[in-house]
Amino acid sequence: MLQRHLTTHILTVGGINLHQAPSESMRQESRKVKRFAVQLPCTFKTTDDKLDGTVLNLSAHGCAFTAECPPGNATYLSLEIDLLDGQAPVDIELAAVRWVSGHRCGIEFIRVSQDRQMRLKAFVLVLEQTP
Repeated sequence: MLQRHLTTHILTVGGINLHQAPSESMRQESRKVKRFAVQLPCTFKTTDDKLDGTVLNLSAHGCAFTAECPPGNATYLSLEIDLLDGQAPVDIELAAVRWVSGHRCGIEFIRVSQDRQMRLKAFVLVLEQTP
């Protein structure tokens, strides 16, 4: 069985090495949990900035979002996701940026309080059951 690993590809053009980020399909193949397409407002905070973005896909363990000025790769941040359910946004206390491509980035949730994790899982369960 062929397994794909997330690696950076190096292309050589005219003697110059160009680094190419893993493709979206390769990132999806490496995931253990399915993500669901959404469009949810979010706010992320790094040590220096507090900026707005839009979550594009979501699971109980991570998401991808787009922002005018996305955080850098390997950055740690906190994230608030508005589930548009009339309640306060879900606060992800600590998350890590795993990849950045243009204005998009992939986030792994590292620390989420138990009550917010339950709320997030309930939201994802609704997404799973929606045709």
